[in-house]
Amino acid sequence: MEGICTILIKIFDGMMRELKKVMYVPQMKRNIISVGVLKTLGLELSIKDGVFEMIRDSMLVLKGVRCNNLYYLKGSTVTG
Repeated sequence: MEGICTILIKIFDGMMRELKKVMYVPQMKRNIISVGVLKTLGLELSIKDGVFEMIRDSMLVLKGVRCNNLYYLKGSTVTG
């Protein structure tokens, strides 16, 4: 780990979400988001038919799909 920062993620519906206290590991080719950490921030997890959703106060915050036993976020990291 090289540091802790805040990142922006453009999610499935075009909205921007901010993830705080993200650990940065420069050698990793993919970003990993800890569901446990998101739960400590007050998000609820729902998994059904290969789709996961993170919900806060009845609002869908993050969404992803299952592929090869891993869940991939429907969105992308914003850089620059």
